Amino acid sequence: MKNTKKEYSNGEVTVVYDSAICIHAGTCFKGLPTVFQPGTRPWIKMQGSDTESIIKQVQKCPSRALSFYMNTPEEDEADKGPIKALETGKKVEVMTNGPLMVEGPITLIGADGKREAMEDACYFCRCGASKNKPFCDGSHHDIGFKE
Repeated sequence: MKNTKKEYSNGEVTVVYDSAICIHAGTCFKGLPTVFQPGTRPWIKMQGSDTESIIKQVQKCPSRALSFYMNTPEEDEADKGPIKALETGKKVEVMTNGPLMVEGPITLIGADGKREAMEDACYFCRCGASKNKPFCDGSHHDIGFKE
């Protein structure tokens, strides 16, 4: 199978482009034309902007054909904390042997289409045993859920 991924780096961050899943929405070059220049080679010019701006634009890619990772020397790996999304500041965390925590504020849309604003962190059931779905009610402890 042909490798459809290419990497572009500025030393601090590496942008990964997967041509197999790109829907050519144009979000990248419309938002940051100094970096994303279709029709040129290489089409991603990492020196065209600062690292934070590049990351913010990559995070807007609707198909996720663009992604990124931070370049860190191996000796700094132990000190490296989690990379927080620069665009939103939100996080989703899979709790060990427990629920899925989503930082608010978010809009929760129920199966019935009802929309509800959730201001704080929400804890969603992963084990399937909650009697208050989609929220966690602690039932994972009762059933010995491990994951």
